[in-house]
Amino acid sequence: MSELQFHLSAISTTLFHLTDINTVVLTSSGTVLLNHEQDIIPEFLSSWQKEDIAFLAAESLISPEQCCKYTNIWGFTYLAKAFRLQEERTKIIVTGPFLLQVPDLNKLYSKFKLDQGKRIELEGFYRGMKLISAARVQSMANLFEQIEGISQTDIRELELQPQPVRFPRQRKKELMLQQPDEVFIDLIELRYQIEQEMMQAVQHGDHETLQKVRSKMKNLYDFSERFPNQPVRALRNALIILNTLLRVAAKNATVQPFFLHQISEKFAKQIERTETIDFLNKLMTLMFDEYCRLVRQHAVKGYSPLVQKVIQFISLYYNKPLSLEELSQECHAHPAHISRQFKKETGMTVTDFQQKQRIEEAKPLLRNGDLAIKWIAESIGFDDAGYFTRIFKKLEGMTPTQFQKS
Repeated sequence: MSELQFHLSAISTTLFHLTDINTVVLTSSGTVLLNHEQDIIPEFLSSWQKEDIAFLAAESLISPEQCCKYTNIWGFTYLAKAFRLQEERTKIIVTGPFLLQVPDLNKLYSKFKLDQGKRIELEGFYRGMKLISAARVQSMANLFEQIEGISQTDIRELELQPQPVRFPRQRKKELMLQQPDEVFIDLIELRYQIEQEMMQAVQHGDHETLQKVRSKMKNLYDFSERFPNQPVRALRNALIILNTLLRVAAKNATVQPFFLHQISEKFAKQIERTETIDFLNKLMTLMFDEYCRLVRQHAVKGYSPLVQKVIQFISLYYNKPLSLEELSQECHAHPAHISRQFKKETGMTVTDFQQKQRIEEAKPLLRNGDLAIKWIAESIGFDDAGYFTRIFKKLEGMTPTQFQKS
């Protein structure tokens, strides 16, 4: 065996033994060099697997600096990474298939019209497949990143000692072993540091900073050990905690309890009802976006108590005709004083603020794409769709229809 073959064997065998998942090494042209297989795919799906591996190989060559993940229509997931050993040509390693979640077998049976024999074979194959959490997938990808450095290492066997060897101050060492692992402590500290950065970003409605913080999170919120072989439940648990943290961050920005309850209850229900990893990940992104938007629209921190009351009143009744008398009674202040103080602190009149609030509420409805402009105008408090269009263009620089299309 040549040195190159020996090195490739060390790499593929190491990954295969660590992941306990099928592992194959290919040339850049798609020729199989090494294949470690323990989960033998059903014969009627072998052509799918060949196409999947060919697709992954091609994509890995396009972005060799990244690890590619792909899940096919059967729910089979693969990881692939291109790598080079010294001056040799590029090779590709593919690990899979494994599962991110248990697929809906009835949908597959209906879609592909599988007979009884194939159903039994497929169910048996699914039962034997590894169910992997998103955090473990990230850990596998991290290992792939170091793939060129994997090599065969000699092992020195140590003989069993007839009696325990006693060293000076051994009792102290035993006590030291009972102390928390420093690396574990560092991981906890890192997690809470990132939590603080995330909450600060949400508290300021800073979506750009929040995106940077999210890139650091990776698998720091992995609950797969609490729920073995239940990745959906583990991710749900993480989102429940995240929903609480985001609500606290918005509360710190002085968002009114009414809005906090509204958004946190909405996401709590969606988390409970979501059944797939893919949609839970999308829901996480939506939670970050909406909590940031909530803070930008409804946070009243920094204003005087009077102006805070005015903002909260308008936020609650933005789609109702503005009554200065009701506002005056709510805030226990004269309408003229309210108008002067509000303009001084916000730079806007009370009416302008209400119009701005209405336009912000219209945007999510316009993004829906299926709602009529007239219906949206009426739902946010405009009796005339033409007037709504003029106000929207004045504030946003485009008509509602243009915004809807964009």
